[in-house]
Amino acid sequence: MQKLYWVLQLIILQMFTVQIVSADSIPRIYIIRHANVDLPKPGWGSAKKSKKYKNAYNTVGIETFNPEKALHKIENHASIDTVFCSPQLRAQETALLLFSEDVILETDSVLIEFDYPVIQIPVLQLPVKGWLAISRITWMTGINRGKKSNYKNRISSLNDFSDELTAFALNNELAVVVAHGFVNRKLIKLLKANGWKFCKKGRDGHKNLSVNCLEYNN
Repeated sequence: MQKLYWVLQLIILQMFTVQIVSADSIPRIYIIRHANVDLPKPGWGSAKKSKKYKNAYNTVGIETFNPEKALHKIENHASIDTVFCSPQLRAQETALLLFSEDVILETDSVLIEFDYPVIQIPVLQLPVKGWLAISRITWMTGINRGKKSNYKNRISSLNDFSDELTAFALNNELAVVVAHGFVNRKLIKLLKANGWKFCKKGRDGHKNLSVNCLEYNN
């Protein structure tokens, strides 16, 4: 009888300890940009060359890299079993190289990099990345529409996703996203507007394989 009493006490103590740990834990979201793509730098060219480069960028794979370059910035990375990921090849390859095929990749089209038509100005020669920057800015302002999804619709969809991501992170205490520079930048902005803050040393910019950490203390 006394043995049963001590066993019950131990169970109650363990339950109480788990509740304390859970209450003290801070939910975190890690937002990772994909690795460098396996594509030469484009240099200068016409609008036609810029469009061709953009199409190639969206279909090629990544350069190989050491996973520790990013993983050392993620606490408890070995426990991660689900990764929210853009369905584009460069993001999926990055996620699998980082977390192996043991994780569940929850691909979502909302995480595809913002797509826009390359603006057409005959004869003019510019750096290809300059063409893309101008095209993106004019698309965001509604000048360069084309047949692509408009900027406001993409932001609205990303806002809905940020709510779902928040719910997952609060329930599981950890969420990981692998996507793209521009999408990540906007997603971080939306999360910060809803109470998320950068972790200590959590701001890592938007370079390839950057790992931005946000936490929720409300």
